[in-house]
Amino acid sequence: MSSRNEGRLGPHAVPDVSSRSPESMSTPPPQVLNFITPTEFVELPSGGRYYPPNHPLHNESVIEMKHMTTKEEDILTSQALLKKGLALERLLESLIINKHVRVDDLLLGDKNALIISARAHGYGTTYETNATCPSCEEKQQYEFDLGALQSHSATEEYLESKNIILTDNNTFLIPLPTTDFVIEARLLTGHDEKAINKISEHKKKRNFPETPMTDFLRAFIISVNGVADANSLNGFINSLPALQARYIRKTYDKLVPNLDLKHDFTCSHCGHSDLLEVPLNADFFWSN
Repeated sequence: MSSRNEGRLGPHAVPDVSSRSPESMSTPPPQVLNFITPTEFVELPSGGRYYPPNHPLHNESVIEMKHMTTKEEDILTSQALLKKGLALERLLESLIINKHVRVDDLLLGDKNALIISARAHGYGTTYETNATCPSCEEKQQYEFDLGALQSHSATEEYLESKNIILTDNNTFLIPLPTTDFVIEARLLTGHDEKAINKISEHKKKRNFPETPMTDFLRAFIISVNGVADANSLNGFINSLPALQARYIRKTYDKLVPNLDLKHDFTCSHCGHSDLLEVPLNADFFWSN
């Protein structure tokens, strides 16, 4: 088959090689074999609404991330990072294009959205894992559809129905039912999550009783009736009735902008129906 170059050179044209060095004639130029890594704009459940003005995501509805490569797989399989619980943090640091964004400063719902996006674009939207039925405790394979996850955030109607006020500092004033107390609370970040996990690990190592609800409340509540003294807050939290603590936790779940990570689950053994939440840890990237 003739090429278009033959027509330009003529039927008997011979390339001039007299000026070429022996090296250039025997060694072809190196080829660039790099893949072009695509990027995606991931929607933030918060819409950038709750970040302070000096934050790089203030009022930004999306964030640009690149797709996973073998470099990121190395991060996920690093035993040193897995042991320290830093694999997901390092993964997101590698994928986020804007290096001014710190993973620890992300709101937890936005962080979850980035983890889901990284998994979906790296390995597909189907996530198969072992699930344990909360009724009969039988283990079985369960399939999550990551592409079906929807984001949610507190609506103005919800805030009004609970008499919750959003302050100029992006904190929430939440009246506790049947009491005269109003707590001021804030949305948690990756930094808060890391601090709570560190407290939990510290207690486990020393065989101390774990206090997940108390630790959460200490991170979430920043003042009560305008009092922000740490000792006063600790006393308030330690004496808080369980009913009020549960109300605060449920309110937080409504306030935090997040992906709805719960899927309908029906046990194939006993028929029990429940909601299962997608587990977001390093194992999330590897189907069983």
